Amino acid sequence: MDSICKDIFKAIHEGKCLSIEYKNKDDKITKYWIGIKNIDLRYNSLIAEGLHLSKYTLCELKIYIDSILSSHVIDGSYFETNENLLNDIRLNPHKYRALFHNVANLKILNYLYDCNRLDTTPYKCEYSLLTHFDGANLTADSYQLSDEQFRQIVAKFQSQSQSHVTNRSIKQLCLNIMSINTKHGLYVLAYRHLNLDVKAKALKLSDNITICREFTVNGEKKSISQFLDLEDYALLDEFSKNQEEIKDRVTQHNRHIRGVDDMPYLIAIGRDIILDLNHEYSAILDMYNKDEITIPIKAFFGDLTKRPERRKEHPLALLNKRVNLDQLLAINKSIKYPLAYIQGPPGTGKTNTIINTVSTAFFNGKTVLLVAYNNHPIDGVFNTLQSIIHKGNRVPFPVIRLGNNDKILEALKFVKSIYEQTEKITVYESTLDRNRDDKIEKAKQLTALLQKHEDTLDLEERRDTIEKLLHSNNHLRFQAELQARQLHQVGKRLSEIGQITDEDALALLSDDEAEFIKYLYYVSAKYIKRLGEKKNRDLLDIVYLHEPEEQVKQFNKYVRQDTNLKKLLQIFPIVITTCISSHKLGDPKPNFDMVIMDEASQCNSAIALVSIIRGESLMLVGDPQQLNPVVLLDPKDNLTLRQRYAVSSEYDYVSNSIYKTYLACDSVSDEILLSYHYRCHERIIGFNNKKYYNNKLKIKSNSEFNQPLVFIDIPENNTDYKNTSPSEADEIIRYVKKSKDKSIGVITPFANQREYINVALKENAVQNVTCGTVHAFQGDEKDIILFSLALTDQTRQSTYDWLKNNKELINVATSRAKEQLVLLSSSKHLARLHNSEASDDLFELVEYIKTNGIAPVTRRAVASRALGVKPYSTETEEAFLTNLNHALDNILYSNAKCIVRKEVGISHVFSENNPYNDLFYTGRFDFVVYEKSGGGRELPVLAIELDGKEHIVDDAVRERDRKKNEICRSHGFELIRIENSYARRYHYIKDILHNYFTKIK
Repeated sequence: MDSICKDIFKAIHEGKCLSIEYKNKDDKITKYWIGIKNIDLRYNSLIAEGLHLSKYTLCELKIYIDSILSSHVIDGSYFETNENLLNDIRLNPHKYRALFHNVANLKILNYLYDCNRLDTTPYKCEYSLLTHFDGANLTADSYQLSDEQFRQIVAKFQSQSQSHVTNRSIKQLCLNIMSINTKHGLYVLAYRHLNLDVKAKALKLSDNITICREFTVNGEKKSISQFLDLEDYALLDEFSKNQEEIKDRVTQHNRHIRGVDDMPYLIAIGRDIILDLNHEYSAILDMYNKDEITIPIKAFFGDLTKRPERRKEHPLALLNKRVNLDQLLAINKSIKYPLAYIQGPPGTGKTNTIINTVSTAFFNGKTVLLVAYNNHPIDGVFNTLQSIIHKGNRVPFPVIRLGNNDKILEALKFVKSIYEQTEKITVYESTLDRNRDDKIEKAKQLTALLQKHEDTLDLEERRDTIEKLLHSNNHLRFQAELQARQLHQVGKRLSEIGQITDEDALALLSDDEAEFIKYLYYVSAKYIKRLGEKKNRDLLDIVYLHEPEEQVKQFNKYVRQDTNLKKLLQIFPIVITTCISSHKLGDPKPNFDMVIMDEASQCNSAIALVSIIRGESLMLVGDPQQLNPVVLLDPKDNLTLRQRYAVSSEYDYVSNSIYKTYLACDSVSDEILLSYHYRCHERIIGFNNKKYYNNKLKIKSNSEFNQPLVFIDIPENNTDYKNTSPSEADEIIRYVKKSKDKSIGVITPFANQREYINVALKENAVQNVTCGTVHAFQGDEKDIILFSLALTDQTRQSTYDWLKNNKELINVATSRAKEQLVLLSSSKHLARLHNSEASDDLFELVEYIKTNGIAPVTRRAVASRALGVKPYSTETEEAFLTNLNHALDNILYSNAKCIVRKEVGISHVFSENNPYNDLFYTGRFDFVVYEKSGGGRELPVLAIELDGKEHIVDDAVRERDRKKNEICRSHGFELIRIENSYARRYHYIKDILHNYFTKIK
């Protein structure tokens, strides 16, 4: 799909004008701004209202799309959308396929593109669009422009649109709704966009009020938390209704500010875009156009209908033997399959799993792009890979750590050092070949063992599904068949496989780690030595440049070229960088064999796709029970964008990470749980295990600390400052002074308490104690964690309600402690704020700690395949079982033999199309159950359909479903629908029913 068609699609859906260069039939080129009124598919043309950019005249136009030479969507422009056209595109995407190709995917990508642009910290900027521009002339919803002003603003917009690709910034004229006057400058809290209505020659106010939860003031980022308490955040959700109360709250609690400004004057808001995703996403659309879609991209868009095929067997090559069955299975599946989802709860060795996956991939000659949203997790992996020692010498492992310009400069220094180190190493090819042959022999045995372990997990889930059907069904014949045959067969197969232990697997790994490290030493040197080859002279010249700025500039230029990237990967097959910096690596296409994304639960989908595009396969490692992505996008703006593009909840930018989106959209791939926990004392992690992990964690930690859980009660927890507790800070100082031989971290939910504690630590000369909010501790661990709740006499109920069931915060904060978890709070205020009638994870945690781990813990329901928790809703489950029971009533009491057929055409099921329905001859059922009667006749009695996300959000699919339901009703035929959120259980259920109806007598 070319960029012009994409711009047309975007302009239509967003109600914006399109700037075009147009060649007419006389070969003359004219520049227009056009507002698209309709599309004439017969002549591949647009019916539009146009502004001639030389004459500034408005006219009706018929624009032939093939004659458009270039296009830009005009940010800040307005053109009334044609709802009939939008609905036609939505209901009949096949009509527009030649123009827009994949409409559904294009909507998702446009949505993510816009979300990313708005998910940045805004700032007040100088943006002089007009002379004689007076905000006092603004009416209720628009500002009428003079001819001179209109010409000025069009020229400015045109200039901005043409330079957009290079400056990557958005500058938007807005109407101030509420601002905070700080001593450093203006914090714009709320504003409305002003958009240029070309037809009316006016500036039109947007309907939505945008809220800035972060704002840059004089170059420094400020947060709304500095001016409003957490309990006041809910007021922002209905700003128009609550704005007077918001003003009062801001002024009452911030005596240092210069007041609140609610004058409706014009203001310019700027946003700097780090990465323009337009080029990246175009590559995804090209994949579909050329039918060259990678499996990871297919899965993202919900296009996988069956499990990807396995690749050939590859030997595992591990840097250490500190592995268990779960980790081995994760490594093996990541190498064998193009998709692997690895859920890594706290302390389960996900970093070690990633490191050993990287070493295995390298051993098997694969190139790897390892990414994360932040630097912290990937820095740990890089440091480990660069700390491998062979006989006192560092192994020159061929991994390069890229990123921003500072990281590039460090990388080039590292490359120079490692290259000079390897010049002295002599490589013997025979040693390398022999080591590899030994590993390949053992790989076959280990693969067979891991396949048994994988089969066991699959059978256990199948058993759970059968048991659910048994317990939810009252038909004795159905129950007997499931109990006597299918459940028995599953149990028999599990018995045949037997119990597989870690020891069984470890026995099949290479016994001589030193020999493998020796192999790595020499094979790594072989890779690095390639830098000295003639074809790599241009890269070597960059490495030895003396001017740092020029060195970084030349390297960035070098690595953006595909041919150069391929040469780099022959030297450094393992590349580590952040998700956003991966856009520097060649064109957006699968130049890497494999992408590994760490902390995927903290990555938003818009940026994560930049990395995912670049790999043939994908390994996502994350934990949806821990921290989500930090999002600045205003929820109302997000809702507007979702509605504009009719995007389903699976892709919601605010509520989902890339990890959650993949699990929601891919109903066929497995998720592996790393279940062995090695970090925390068993009583510390016991709470998290029961509350958030369905008791699936196997506690293997060795801590024998005699007092792992401590509650420090602060009886009179009073304060004059919001969300701070001086008494808790004093107690923390006393506590850390008594524990100088331990690593200590202090976690608090509130930024104000963090600042207060850090000041206290500094004043008391306490060093080596880290204090922060929970985001500073993701992936970290300490001997002792002090959890300061800062619940005081000033804490409001709404603040506590925000905190009490914040599972990500509670889970991460408590699971950082290896030996001791100390919780500081006030029993008095906890009792005041706790409501015994409502769920309260925080109160349960306090009771758990007070009773040294004896108090009961209620399980929090989660949607996770890996945790063995049903990923579908109770409502969906009950509706399905009700329909199934009804169908079984009709079938079982007839005492007839049944048979099941898959993918059956509707016209093959029914004899007549009454009433007439155009789907009758083209539609199909997923599978149909037939009842055999006398004379060999087969009577259809039941169909089961799988409904994916498109059945909810795609109007065209919903219309087909409606027609299909109508046909079934008119023939008195039972149709059971199962939502795709059943994930793999849907396929188990299909198999269970298929086996049952095929054998029933």
